[in-house]
Amino acid sequence: MKVTEEIKPLQRLLEASKFMLSDEVKERFQQNLKRFVIPKGRVLVNIGQVSPFLYFIEKGVMRTYYARGSEDITSLLVSDGDIVCIAESFLLQTLSNEVLETLEDTIVYAISYDAYRKLVEQDSYMATLAVKLLEQHLINFTDRVKVFKYLSVEERITYYVNQPSSLFRRIPDHYIATYLGTTAATFSRCLKSINFDKKS
Repeated sequence: MKVTEEIKPLQRLLEASKFMLSDEVKERFQQNLKRFVIPKGRVLVNIGQVSPFLYFIEKGVMRTYYARGSEDITSLLVSDGDIVCIAESFLLQTLSNEVLETLEDTIVYAISYDAYRKLVEQDSYMATLAVKLLEQHLINFTDRVKVFKYLSVEERITYYVNQPSSLFRRIPDHYIATYLGTTAATFSRCLKSINFDKKS
C-alpha cells in the first residue's frame, strides 16, 4: 500500500505564509497568537466544553480521546509541527464529545475562535491558507483510513513505528495501541514479533 509522505500542517503554514501573506496580515496574525507552555497531563478541552482555541504545536505531544464504557480510546495523536483542536467543537462552537490533553510538557501558539474567524473572513489570503491546511488535513486523514482499511493489526503497528512522525518511545504504549485500534497486550506482542524493543 502506498501512503503519501505526511506534511506537517505547521510546515505547510510557514511555507505558504512566505509567499501568500502580506506583511500587514502576517503582523495581524502574529498579534492574535498567544504562546503558552503547558505542563504534561493538562486537559485543555473536556467533554461538554466548547473548544476555544486552535493550537499550533511548537514542541510537545497532545492527544484527543473519547470514552467507550470505562475505557478511553485515543482518536488523534499530534506532536511538533502539528495543528490541533477538537475540530467540530471549534469550528461550529458546539459542545465537545472528546477530550484534548497534553502528554508531554508542550509549547504552543494558540489563536481563539473569534480571532481565527475574523482573520479568515477579512483576508482572502488567510482564507486560502485555511483551505490549504484543511486539504492537507484531509489527505493525512485519508492516509490513516487506508492504513486501517488495508493493513492487519501487525502491519499497522509496523507501519506506524517506522514513520518519522511516530510517537513510539515518547508516550505510553496503550495510547498508541488504542489509536491503532488494538489493545496494549496485542501491541506489545506485535512489537516483539517485529523485533522492536522500547528499551533499545
